[in-house]
Amino acid sequence: MNLKIENWKLIALSAFYFIFAIISYSVPANEFLSFFRIAGLVIAVAGALQILIYFLKKDYMKPQDFSFSLGLLLIFAGLVVSAKADFIVLNYRPVIAVAVVLDSILRLQYSMNLLRVNDSQWKLNMIMALLPAIFGVIVVLVDLGGMMENGFSFLLILDGIANIYTVLYYKRFIRRSEKQFHETGAMNDDHDIVVRDR
Repeated sequence: MNLKIENWKLIALSAFYFIFAIISYSVPANEFLSFFRIAGLVIAVAGALQILIYFLKKDYMKPQDFSFSLGLLLIFAGLVVSAKADFIVLNYRPVIAVAVVLDSILRLQYSMNLLRVNDSQWKLNMIMALLPAIFGVIVVLVDLGGMMENGFSFLLILDGIANIYTVLYYKRFIRRSEKQFHETGAMNDDHDIVVRDR
């Protein structure tokens, strides 16, 4: 996993959440049709770029690298968003809330990584992943009535903050690990950090 790329993905996602939280609060839903059609094309292009990067990078033999498959999934998701923009406009809050839940569940991997190396902040990282996931499930499954718009905007802002926190903390953790590994000479040939259980 290229942490720099993953960090930029989380930052970009957070920026989208913050912007969309404001837009969705102030713009009527029926004006989102063009937005979602364009967003679908952007997602598809992002998937195509991910596939291109997969073929250009040198470490393609890593068995845990799923960037090609993820690229195909992004292309598929982007085409669905563009083709079914009218459906998404009518149901965009639960649709995006589901995406937030999936994002939060994937972000749990960071806290599990920290748990495996006995980092003291793994619980806080887990909480930062679980809170948006739980709130996202509430937005999807519970009829919030007049509170739906406020709840939806809060969900996006909460998950955006959680993404940024994850990026900043994990970056600091990697720096600290690199320093320790340089001091002990435990860095491997391709400069990947391999952190084992203590």
